[in-house]
Amino acid sequence: MENSSAEPIGVRFLRGDLSHLSPQSIGFARRLVASFTSRVVPPTAFGVDLVYLKNRLFYLSRSQGAFLGEEFPSSDSRPPVYPFDQCDRWDIQALPQRCASQHSQQRGLWVIPGALDAKACSAVVATVATLTKHDEVQGVDGVAVVPPAKRPISLAAPAAATTWAWHEYGPARWMVPLQPSAGVCSAFARGPLSTLSSHSCTDARGWPELSALASVGGDALRGLEAIPAKAMPGAFAERPALFLQVQRLQRGASIGAHVDQHDVGGRAIVTAVVAGGGGDVRVGGVSFAVRAGDVYALVGEARDAVDHEVYASAERDDRLSVTVRFGGRGEDVFAYPAVQRSTSSSGPVA
Repeated sequence: MENSSAEPIGVRFLRGDLSHLSPQSIGFARRLVASFTSRVVPPTAFGVDLVYLKNRLFYLSRSQGAFLGEEFPSSDSRPPVYPFDQCDRWDIQALPQRCASQHSQQRGLWVIPGALDAKACSAVVATVATLTKHDEVQGVDGVAVVPPAKRPISLAAPAAATTWAWHEYGPARWMVPLQPSAGVCSAFARGPLSTLSSHSCTDARGWPELSALASVGGDALRGLEAIPAKAMPGAFAERPALFLQVQRLQRGASIGAHVDQHDVGGRAIVTAVVAGGGGDVRVGGVSFAVRAGDVYALVGEARDAVDHEVYASAERDDRLSVTVRFGGRGEDVFAYPAVQRSTSSSGPVA
């Protein structure tokens, strides 16, 4: 029986605490909140952030199968999702700022707290706003949809775009791609990268070029691309950048447990949170909170042997992040691209 002094269930629901709901209740509540937010009710009516609640309920309802799977195991060969409350909690803010640290047990999991300062983060946010024409979304309000690449893909590269509207990859989740500073590898663009559904299987040679972003935010993004080889040379030296992904995750939404595809997802991954930090990230059995300016990286075992996910932020802010995906090197067979980079010395982030 619930303690009479405990917070009422209704109050817990309105402030976004959904831990007390059954799977059936989550489904009903999701439909109810969605009906409210699709009509004339303001998104913060009654002092409640209905957008946050709608997204939390939606993603919780999608995860019910995983909850049931813990009680009724199937023959699925995928590794089970590691329970959040059993993870090793890593306080990355207690680590040296702007220096790379690898987790002592989860090898290949690196973090650089405060890698980007507030000025750089704000500049990236402004550059993304310009790139997307102030958050235009493909297929919404008459904004054109970039079509998938026609097959067979031509040898002739299309002209690189100067702007790119958000592509809605999933509910409350949007993506914008960028070519790396050196340009995308043509063979990679015409091959594996043309199957990338998170960017609607478009021709990457037509994506905006990082080298063409003439702004302070563009400088910050180019600096981000260069950080791994300098700060983590043992893991990232000689790995060429394949492409970048800017991702917007609306408050209340989450990114479910997954392992990125071997080829198209890159052989090493670096993500910088540039706005809306405060959420938790889980990599295998390790969880940690990230703030705007923090960078985390997955390579080797942390990239391939365990899954990772991003939890909904308790701060109720939309999350903006930039992910740089890198190719392989000598010991890691990967055909794209053929260019190799020289080894650089380790040290703090410049």
